[in-house]
Amino acid sequence: MYKDSVVPVKTETFSGVVAKSPINQCIRTVLMRACLEKRLTVGLVPAIQYLSQNSNGALFCITAEAPPGDSATHMQEVLLQAFCVENGIYSIKVDSEVKLKKLLGCCTAGLDFSCLLVHYPYADPFSDSQEIDLSILTDSERDLVSHCDSNWGCSQLPVIKLPEK
Repeated sequence: MYKDSVVPVKTETFSGVVAKSPINQCIRTVLMRACLEKRLTVGLVPAIQYLSQNSNGALFCITAEAPPGDSATHMQEVLLQAFCVENGIYSIKVDSEVKLKKLLGCCTAGLDFSCLLVHYPYADPFSDSQEIDLSILTDSERDLVSHCDSNWGCSQLPVIKLPEK
């Protein structure tokens, strides 16, 4: 049903590479750019700490599926997703923490990759505005916003399958 969750095809140049934008490629592009621009929080506990001080600074909250039987992590993720909905932060669920780790291994090593926060570019942390200025987002970020808008209010988020490589 959610087979690669494809959005309308667009192209974006990032590091000299032109990529088509299925959702999994958008996630990859957004995460790599956020990592390079130092607007990424890695790990469930650091994400919760960041959000407790600055709920307006996060654009996306990306979580990996919790391993079966890990009820403590599952409860933290459910509470985090509820917080994100309440504060207008787009939530995305992906299929694998290992794939996230491989994807961003160049930026950070030895960290918990069960949750990633992508900070809003050029966000004013003291602004009370919940309005997102789409004009400053990249095409991939806009595609992810559109994907999240189409799933807003769903009781369960679709799980995006990340590329193997």
